[in-house]
Amino acid sequence: MNINSHLLGDHLIRMGIITEAQLEEVLALQARIDGQPAVGPESNPAELITKTREKENAPSMLGQLLLEKNYITRDILDPVLAMQNRQVRELRMLSSEKLALVIQIGFLINSTQSLVGVLSLIMKYANIVTDTQASTLMLLDESTGELVFSVPTGPRADNLKDIRIPKDKGVAGWVLENQQYVLLEDVKTDPRFYPGIDELTGLETRSLLCVPIRSKRKNIGVLEVINKNGGREFTDDDALLLNLFSQQAAIAIENALLFDRLKNNR
Repeated sequence: MNINSHLLGDHLIRMGIITEAQLEEVLALQARIDGQPAVGPESNPAELITKTREKENAPSMLGQLLLEKNYITRDILDPVLAMQNRQVRELRMLSSEKLALVIQIGFLINSTQSLVGVLSLIMKYANIVTDTQASTLMLLDESTGELVFSVPTGPRADNLKDIRIPKDKGVAGWVLENQQYVLLEDVKTDPRFYPGIDELTGLETRSLLCVPIRSKRKNIGVLEVINKNGGREFTDDDALLLNLFSQQAAIAIENALLFDRLKNNR
């Protein structure tokens, strides 16, 4: 499945328009038509950025097949295709150096390293590609609704683990609830910013970028970077890259949970 098909299918599933089973059915049909092996939605998101020169007719084919199956309507398909095409253009404009880091993370996730090790590397590279002072991966505690600082980086990282953000508080809580990224150039101008966070972290937050982490089944948490070095502004490229890293984190966490279930069922 090429980059366009993957993005279109992913968008439609995340929006709740089609099911995974419907996408897999149509992708298998498309594969028989174009002679390519079928790849379901479990494929590694790192593949999105390694196939930018593939055939351009796949998105229209996938969309047409979805229409013929009556899984979507033209009114739904057209705006999703427009969103997909914008993301494809953005992916192609990213620097090769940053894309190489995302690809490297994809390989690391499939390595034998521990979950904590993989997530720590994801956060390390997230800092590198966004050139930020600090970051954290916050995981949802389903029993309380709180977001827990699970993999922080920055000046006081060792003292920040297991800090809890109250349910629905701050930008992170909003991102988790709404499943949309937030980019703030000046946090003081946004009422969603949770001022208590600076007291907890000991670092003055001036700007931030926060993206959701979600598996195909449920919300997992958020990934946040703060304060670009040199006082520079976050860009849409930063948001796109951080979303790719959040997808990698979701895959790593899902793989770890699956391994744990298999081990316990032996």
